[in-house]
Order: sequence, then structure tokens, then C-alpha cells
Amino acid sequence: MKRTLGPAWTADDIAAGENVAEKWKTFASNTGDETGGTPFGAGGGKVAEVLARHEADLMAYPNVVAVSDGVCLTGDDAGKACINVYVSQKVASDTLQADQHLPDQLDGVRVEVIEAGTIGILPTE
Repeated sequence: MKRTLGPAWTADDIAAGENVAEKWKTFASNTGDETGGTPFGAGGGKVAEVLARHEADLMAYPNVVAVSDGVCLTGDDAGKACINVYVSQKVASDTLQADQHLPDQLDGVRVEVIEAGTIGILPTE
């Protein structure tokens, strides 16, 4: 008898995955929007320019581990190009000082915060 290994996904997990996949399909089929976004961080456009100007400032915020141009997965801008800011852990807004709050947008480009956990280098052996 052949055994297969696989994740034990709940119906909610599957629905959430399908929702994200749909947003990526919308984004990937978009040849560009009013923010100049291009699929899969292909460079160019307003999003890449804004990110280049603000990358160092964004990386200085607490818990930020990476930034990239990407696609919004939530809100009214879902499926459109935005700046993704990856944090090790999301924290309650009221526990942050005023200067520790990430901006909602930069130069007219939406900023979306994504909890990514700790990012590090994998061992080679």
C-alpha cells in the first residue's frame, strides 16, 4: 500500500490559500496600474522608485526584517502593487510609540505589513 504525506489543512486554511492565490492571479494578469506596479517585482514603476527612496528608513523600524515591492493581499487595494514590509512579529498598535508606527502609505503607494517571523541564513550542511 502506497502512503502519501501531506499537510492536514482545515477548510479555513484551504479557503485562505485560495483567496491569496486569487489575489496573485489578479496581480499577475495586471500589466500595470496607476502606481506603475508590475507583476512579481519586475522592477520599474512608481512602487520600485518609492521603495528605493524609503527602504533604509523602513528597515530601521522595530521588528522589520525585510521590505519588497509586491502585491496587496487585503483591503480595497487587494491585487494591486504595493510595498510589502515584513516584520518578525506583529504587535498591538497601542504598545508602540508614535515614531514606531509604520506608515500606511508612502508617496501615494500603499504599505502592507506582513508577519514573516525571523529571517535568517540557512546552514549549508
